[in-house]
Order: sequence, then structure tokens, then C-alpha cells
Amino acid sequence: MKFMLTYTWKPDMQAKAIAFKRFKEEGAAPPKGVKMLGQWSRADFNGGFDLLEGDNVEAIAEFALTWSDVLDMTIVPVMEPANVKRS
Repeated sequence: MKFMLTYTWKPDMQAKAIAFKRFKEEGAAPPKGVKMLGQWSRADFNGGFDLLEGDNVEAIAEFALTWSDVLDMTIVPVMEPANVKRS
């Protein structure tokens, strides 16, 4: 199953500094059993998007919770339409 995780920085500048420090020191690899298919930053640098794949919804939720003190997140299951042609 695929999930789109979207995030924005909490408005608190201290939270943003904590997030940058944590990312630099620990990274943001998804948990075991969850694959990162893509990762994009917003052009205005106020957040980003991660495309994740895995069957363990609890692991994906736990991954999001580890960042919930500094990021606002939304996780939505997604699927590709069968009738869309790719070049």
C-alpha cells in the first residue's frame, strides 16, 4: 500500500531549529518494512512530501509521531489510476 505523507514546519522557529538538528544528526529514514519511494521539498521550503510504501500502517504512524513535535503531518493512502498512461 502507498501513502503520501505531507508535512509543514510548526510555526515555532525553535521547533524548526530542532527539526533541522534532528534531521542532520539522525536522518529521517522510514522504519523497517516501509520503503521511501520519493521525497520532495516544497519550493518555498515550508514543508514537503514523502511517498511511502508498506503494509504496516502502525510503523508509518509511529514514524510520523517521532516528528510530530516539530512538524504538522498528514498521511493519506494513495493509488495510481489504472487508466493513466506514463511516457
